[in-house]
Amino acid sequence: MRGCRVLEASEIREILGSLKIRDRVLVLTGLSFGSRISEGLGLTFGDVSGSYVQIKASKQGYNTSYPIPEAYKMAVVELKAHYEDQGITVTDETPLFLSRNGDNKPITRQQASLMVKAVCKALGIDGKINTHSFRKAFVTKIYEMTGHDLVKTKAYSRHKSIASLDYYIATTMDTGLVRELSW
Repeated sequence: MRGCRVLEASEIREILGSLKIRDRVLVLTGLSFGSRISEGLGLTFGDVSGSYVQIKASKQGYNTSYPIPEAYKMAVVELKAHYEDQGITVTDETPLFLSRNGDNKPITRQQASLMVKAVCKALGIDGKINTHSFRKAFVTKIYEMTGHDLVKTKAYSRHKSIASLDYYIATTMDTGLVRELSW
């Protein structure tokens, strides 16, 4: 999403610490796998039951399998227990991010966006932030971890071309030096 900003690590920790389990797993999905919101909302418990998750591209990119971090697995176990405590039978076909209206369907992109905006407002985190900010945080972190290697970052982020990734990364660059300007 154009114009949304990358969150700082401290902001991410603050957001994760304030969310209920369903919403925390949703944010962790974007942060752990760089998924677009539509890709994350399409996940089921069966998709994350093994050692790997396959993110099915919602755009013209390609599907990619990622190892599931232990912390993510534990959060999914907690989410499953939360649903079961509410009397919901969880199967491999159950969406990870169930809507609260009881129809066994995932929340919508709009509901996810409203949740992110509400938590940021409550925490006093400003700027244009939405669900795509977590994908941008993932891509930015991978870019840094690869030593600014565009080819490796492209593979992780599932962008269709280096040119589109280059534009994407340009929109995530740290602009914090502006704070140091004095005239």
